[in-house]
Amino acid sequence: MKRFGNLLSAVVTASVFVLLLGPLLVVIVTAFSPSDFFQFPPTGFSLRWFADFFSREQMRGAFTLSVELALFASSVATVLGVMAALATVRSGRRASGFFQALYMAPLVFPTIILGLSLLMCYRYIGMPVLAGLAIAHVLVGMPYCFRATYASLQSFDTSLDEAGQSLGASPLTCFLLVTLPLIWPGVLSGWLFAFIVSFGELNTALFLTGPGVTTLPIEIFGFLQFDGGQLVIAAASALQIAMILLIVLVMERAIGLARMVRS
Repeated sequence: MKRFGNLLSAVVTASVFVLLLGPLLVVIVTAFSPSDFFQFPPTGFSLRWFADFFSREQMRGAFTLSVELALFASSVATVLGVMAALATVRSGRRASGFFQALYMAPLVFPTIILGLSLLMCYRYIGMPVLAGLAIAHVLVGMPYCFRATYASLQSFDTSLDEAGQSLGASPLTCFLLVTLPLIWPGVLSGWLFAFIVSFGELNTALFLTGPGVTTLPIEIFGFLQFDGGQLVIAAASALQIAMILLIVLVMERAIGLARMVRS
């Protein structure tokens, strides 16, 4: 019976890995194909589609904008998420539940509804396209920063903070020198999650991009609609996957994936 259970567990695990990683592997392998059309497995090895990607000004610009936007949005979301987590931990039990629900709300509602709501609001107040898109990415990433920091603060000994203040340190000094060094794994994991989400965000950006302000997911989506026969989209997708895998590697090296998941 135990052997059967182990076998069933191995089969389920292998099936999940195939379903999750199989399509990604197909995209990555296809990106190195020398063919003019989709063919799997490829008949050879070539970097022509990566060269084609970087030769297209729109693709290069979209990739650069996505990286810059993800860096900005994840950083701002981390600052706001840490402040929100600190305020929530120090509030009463009833207020804490309300604030948790409030800050986690962007994860509850579909991002396409969030994008449509922001579009209507931006049209009313005349928000610039790039600023509006940045705000949307901050809103999408903030719940991850809040939750990761809040989980770290749950195991933080507040008496250490109180001891620092009793010795004359200001609240800001106590946070920077006492609290932050102890909760940094949660803060960093929240920043990394926010970066990944922002870099790959599509639904919200569909409503908020404009001429000259196009992220890589939107560029890939538009290319699939109007010129999907070329494998340059496979190269673009492979670069996006590589960026996310790089972030996961940073997580593993800096925090450890097991500790990050617990956060």
